[in-house]
Amino acid sequence: MCLALFVLLLLSIPCTLSDKVSHRLGLKIFRDEYKRVGETCIDLGFAKKPCNSETETKVVAFDVRLTKQVKNLAKNERVVFGTVDLNEGKGYNSSTGIFIAPSAGTYVFDWTTMTYQRAYSHTSLVVNGDFKSWNHCNDGLTKTYVTCSKMAVVKLKQGDKVWIGVFLGPAGLYEQYTSFSGYKL
Repeated sequence: MCLALFVLLLLSIPCTLSDKVSHRLGLKIFRDEYKRVGETCIDLGFAKKPCNSETETKVVAFDVRLTKQVKNLAKNERVVFGTVDLNEGKGYNSSTGIFIAPSAGTYVFDWTTMTYQRAYSHTSLVVNGDFKSWNHCNDGLTKTYVTCSKMAVVKLKQGDKVWIGVFLGPAGLYEQYTSFSGYKL
């Protein structure tokens, strides 16, 4: 249907118009009519809103990991992930380890920890100072490295602060294999 409207638009502009109107004005008329046809298609339900709409949500996503190993993190201490592989929306601060929600919505967070041999790390997703989801990674008896992952879905308001914290210490985390990521749905 929209294609038919577009063809009608093209046919409605007389070929002789180019002789009477400057190229710039002719292009403006065409753009205005094209926009009007597009809006009509959206209003009639034949097309979705364009992706470059002002109401379109900006992409928010980050992926970070530890730069160096950390040992003996105390209870309530924040894990600071210094290596940033992705930070769309600029919500994650690698100096503080805090993600600040640039806009309200539903967010998905995931974090993976790797403990040292005969060590443990009990971490949590912290939202505005409150523990929301927990990850128990415990290797107190064997001589292996243990990795543990956890995912959480939370509803955030703009400006809410999210980080990974230790809920039972001390915690020891192995570099490179310990990561934190999140994105807005």
